[in-house]
Amino acid sequence: MTIRFFSTRNRALHLGPFPMERLVRGPMPDPGAVPASQPLEFRRPNAPASIVNAMGEYQAMMDAVRDGLVNKAQAAFPNDPQERADHIKAFGYFADAAMVGIGPVPASARLAQPFRNPDIDRLAQDLKTRQTKTLAAGIDHIMADLKEAMQAPPSTIGDHARAIVFLYDMPRDPKPHEEGCDWIEGAAQHRACLRASETAVVLANYIRLLGWDAKAHTGTSSDVDLNQLAVAAGLASVEGGHLVNPYLGTRFGIAVVTTDFELRLDQPLLPLDQQPMLQVKGPKWWLGLGSERSALNDDPFKARAFKDGPHPFETLNRVDDPTTYIDEARVARVPKRADMFARSQFGDMGKTNQAAATGGFYVRKAAPSMAQRRMLGAFVLLQDGASAQGPRPSDAARNAANIKAASYWLGIDAVGISRCPDWTWYSHDATGAEIHPEHDQAISMIVDQGFDTTEGTSGDDWIAVAQSMRAYLRFSLLGGVIARQIRNLGYKAKAHTVMDGEVLQPPLLLLAGLGEVSRIGEVILNPFLGPRLKSGVVTTGYADAARQAD
Repeated sequence: MTIRFFSTRNRALHLGPFPMERLVRGPMPDPGAVPASQPLEFRRPNAPASIVNAMGEYQAMMDAVRDGLVNKAQAAFPNDPQERADHIKAFGYFADAAMVGIGPVPASARLAQPFRNPDIDRLAQDLKTRQTKTLAAGIDHIMADLKEAMQAPPSTIGDHARAIVFLYDMPRDPKPHEEGCDWIEGAAQHRACLRASETAVVLANYIRLLGWDAKAHTGTSSDVDLNQLAVAAGLASVEGGHLVNPYLGTRFGIAVVTTDFELRLDQPLLPLDQQPMLQVKGPKWWLGLGSERSALNDDPFKARAFKDGPHPFETLNRVDDPTTYIDEARVARVPKRADMFARSQFGDMGKTNQAAATGGFYVRKAAPSMAQRRMLGAFVLLQDGASAQGPRPSDAARNAANIKAASYWLGIDAVGISRCPDWTWYSHDATGAEIHPEHDQAISMIVDQGFDTTEGTSGDDWIAVAQSMRAYLRFSLLGGVIARQIRNLGYKAKAHTVMDGEVLQPPLLLLAGLGEVSRIGEVILNPFLGPRLKSGVVTTGYADAARQAD
């Protein structure tokens, strides 16, 4: 649970959650003193239960779309490099980056031999046989773009002179014998890479949509040395041969966007022994005065088990049945064609709504949400698949603990497990084919849309759609990893996302104990997050996990 004694309502979003403005800047150190960044490998063949294996396919998909076409028409955008930099940083913090810095791209940081995720080629081959049945608006454009990206030859970064660097912090390591941590041991670096890659790939796409060139660089595919660029952007200094951040230490992952978009540069940090540490990590840091993150809340799991989540859900009273009455014997199953997105596309809600839904225009009309949609559509192809010949663990309590701990560790805000009765499934899919429910358990997940944007949006501004798409994308990534992990263990599992889902999520949220129906409308209210949430569901037949239902 986040502890804050002081409000940050007047702190500009582009400053981020950490008080980086208190650090002293100086000249760029010798690039030769910066340890070279090394590519990560998302394969653990000797540890089939490691979640690193489940992350690999999603990391490869993000690497496959880290580049793309540049909009020929440049958007109207502020000419002031400082205002541009503030905007870009705010986008990074909106995507939950711990820190964002902007620096130059020195010649020494350009790799003579760029490295590329080897799983991209395997993924490209797999995608030749995968089909999607969703009729989500604009999905045909997304799939065509994805095929083109997979077949395109490797590109360069041309004359990119600016680097936007993202740091993502790592949760603490699991404690010895901590319940629920069977899958996540030794995977913190991969988790940080995965989360940083999501932001970098989306923001690179955003800049290209604005009409400037940009390319993302991750821990698995990069044309540049990530460590050098982190130092040049003022996010780390070299201490004893290692990259160190004053607030995160060495526990962070890096992703970068290089671009020809002119931005105001940050200066490198002075070494730690030249920093005014009383100012940097003194009383203000300990009390949380002037910044969202502080010594009080630098890790929400410092005193909590991963399986229990960041919020004190254990303080809530539970009942056997939802307080909203469900006449289960008489609930009629409806076809996917009956949901509001489909009805809008088919014109059931009038021509205005139909025009807004055609090709996903309601998302594409704003650059931030359109930038998120490309990756969201690509993940549709990964949310289901064949089960591996895995170990098939059968301890229901242990399975439930592992699911929750891994989900919270990845970054999901609330998780509940319940049965998945037939009446929660659509009767027919988007193509009209009858759906025969094959999974009897549901793992419901909630993603916080964020207090700042929820309070600040008018509902029809540029951030209104993007805050929803951010949450939808976050579940598609993290919920998809959990579904893949379950399949790796030998069970069937599917992630049901906003782009392609076959279950009704509100009743499953009720059954999973994640909220109640609100009187403000057909919205599920969570006791800690209120209505500012988006949800996703993973259905499975995973080892009677429903016996541990919430």
